[in-house]
Amino acid sequence: MKFKFCSDGDCPLWALAALHALSSLPAPLFRNLLHHVVDEQPDDGIMEILKDTNLSSREECARAAAVLRWTLRQAHRCSCSGVQLARDLLVLGVPRAHAAALAEAADSTRDAYETHVKSNGFMVNKVTDVFSSPAPQGTVDSIKLTIKSDEVFAGEQNTTELIIDKTQIKDLLEELKYAYKKMEEIDME
Repeated sequence: MKFKFCSDGDCPLWALAALHALSSLPAPLFRNLLHHVVDEQPDDGIMEILKDTNLSSREECARAAAVLRWTLRQAHRCSCSGVQLARDLLVLGVPRAHAAALAEAADSTRDAYETHVKSNGFMVNKVTDVFSSPAPQGTVDSIKLTIKSDEVFAGEQNTTELIIDKTQIKDLLEELKYAYKKMEEIDME
């Protein structure tokens, strides 16, 4: 299925599993956990919140915090409204109260996220090489895309590896060609 908060793609399996694990939490406990994560309080507090649940291990607490942060960040990055995020999460089987809490959190933190992006901007480094290879063992219908770039200020070469679903490769290639064309037009001016 396609989900707006997942860049109109499938929800990663790790996120789906983590969201379903959080589904067992009572709504007030889930809201408390979500507020703790949104307020960027120390992660030790997460263990305290989840101490009497089946998610009390350090690994489960880390996974809970990671999926909440990831979900909110994805909603912001993909310009996904709270209403759409709630719809997507309901389709994924997240309880209504949990989906509503995440939607509210996404809407309430959106302005701060956009302000941060506008004030900090971003720098596009010069891409020097791109190649693909088979995805790591255990992935399904995906490839590994390796992008090498020269960092503008430090002069270092960076390597970024992405695992991409095979169905998105053609769209990604078209978008990269379009972006390259726009960068060339800017260079000409």
